[in-house]
Amino acid sequence: MADTRLKVGLVGCGGISGAHFAGWQKLNPECQIVAICDIQEAALQRRGTEFSIPKEQWYLDHQEMLKKADIAAVDICVPNMVHEPITVNALKAGKHVLCEKPLAPTPAAIRRMIAARDKAGKLLMCAQSARFERSSQTMKAYLDTGALGEIYYARSHCLRRRFIPGWNKGLSFIDRDYSGGGPCIDIGVHVLDTTLSFMGFPEPVSVSGIAPCKLGKRKDIRGWWGEWDRDAMTVEDFAVGFVRFDNGAAMSLECSWLLNIKEKEYSRIILCGTEAGAEWPALTLHGETAGSLTDTQLSFNDDRVGGHQSEIQAFSQAVLNGGESPVPAEQSLKVLRILDGIYRSYAAGKEVKV
Repeated sequence: MADTRLKVGLVGCGGISGAHFAGWQKLNPECQIVAICDIQEAALQRRGTEFSIPKEQWYLDHQEMLKKADIAAVDICVPNMVHEPITVNALKAGKHVLCEKPLAPTPAAIRRMIAARDKAGKLLMCAQSARFERSSQTMKAYLDTGALGEIYYARSHCLRRRFIPGWNKGLSFIDRDYSGGGPCIDIGVHVLDTTLSFMGFPEPVSVSGIAPCKLGKRKDIRGWWGEWDRDAMTVEDFAVGFVRFDNGAAMSLECSWLLNIKEKEYSRIILCGTEAGAEWPALTLHGETAGSLTDTQLSFNDDRVGGHQSEIQAFSQAVLNGGESPVPAEQSLKVLRILDGIYRSYAAGKEVKV
């Protein structure tokens, strides 16, 4: 009998790969990671042993894995700046690709990935786990009924007080040569993607923003996730942007690793429509009926299926059933056009076209 499993090769055995491994394990035996790759032997040893991957399927070079491993798809969990070359090589090798967020740190890189996808005829998906959380799925299903009317404004926050990534001195997060950016690219990408999904992915036309580093290089600022290399920090620690869309709607985005706020951290999306408003992840609705203000609470049955597991399941089902990408790369391109617009606007000191 033919083997109908979806066999996957994972590239990048660092921190986020643990969440991906857990997601794939939930789908075993229908889908299974059968090969792993990392440029560090210690990382290969750790993940290979932890998840019982045969040592002959450990690779230090992703190109070698693409040539030798019996796989149909690749799951990419490496630093942002190498998302593009590994994705393009995987597509050229005839593999479907699930790539961690951001799909790439620049719009130009994503356009090249889209071109490679189209030439290969394979599926390409960005792992935007936040939109696969149960709270996001519940809100999206409600919004798709049109209950808010025209959504003309949104506010999106992803803010932390002292949670800057400090493991391994934070180098893959705080060094622009590895990450391509700071909290914009790291956590802002989640709340921005989710907001755009709620709004139906309108077409962005311009962005005005700032992206300074105000606290990240100070020696007297402590990190709750450990200390980072202040001298190596070349990215922002805070960013805010105002986005205009071609349908007349607008949104604001705030994201930070280090901010002097009351809360330790929080993510929040506020949607304002002509018929009602909504807030995520609180899942509250705010409107008016017969002259009375109304506030409604949405709920869902929490079966503890997380965003990473749900996104991996959606990707695998699309591959196995010949479906479309659950997160089209064209949507990821809109996300990066906005984030890149914040960086360009800050550098230029004015609003920029995107």
